[in-house]
Amino acid sequence: MLDVRNHRDGFVVYDLVSDEPVMRFDTLRDADAFVAEAVIADLHAQLQRWSLDHVPATW
Repeated sequence: MLDVRNHRDGFVVYDLVSDEPVMRFDTLRDADAFVAEAVIADLHAQLQRWSLDHVPATW
């Protein structure tokens, strides 16, 4: 999970799972855009791995 935090010279995207900073940005808008792109890419990868074979027949 990613979090955007204030930093002395901008904003930092912080990885809460690994407990470390990921990247620094000058604006909150850029940091939020980075997080949004990362979430979309992760969901896209999950959808590519999804298969109808794993859906129960009663669904």
